[in-house]
Amino acid sequence: MTITELIRSLGEKIFLLFVALCIVGLFCSVSFAEEATTNKPAPETPAAETPQSAPPGKIERAGQATGKGIERGAKATERGVKRGVEATGRGIERGAKATERGVKRAGEATGKGIKKAGEAIEKTFSGD
Repeated sequence: MTITELIRSLGEKIFLLFVALCIVGLFCSVSFAEEATTNKPAPETPAAETPQSAPPGKIERAGQATGKGIERGAKATERGVKRGVEATGRGIERGAKATERGVKRAGEATGKGIKKAGEAIEKTFSGD
């Protein structure tokens, strides 16, 4: 397994865990929002009772607006997660390539060092 594959594999596992946690959080927030709106019955007051009373249907419209807001938030989160996946993939790829280049250069330098050391030892024993 190359370093690129190792880093990519590890990054994918961490990122998938992050995505799963985001999705769980999203479902929890939607669940809590639905629970908050469905478990508390709104007191119904006649529209003509006081000047401050809500007109008929206002509470329903507010609930619908809340639902639409949650849907918009979910879609925005989905787009954000998708962009995060793409950015993470690009970052992992860049990191893996940089690591690969560094290992290659270190290998070349080590090879040159070994070659020079061998030549020096050879000169010592050959009497040059």
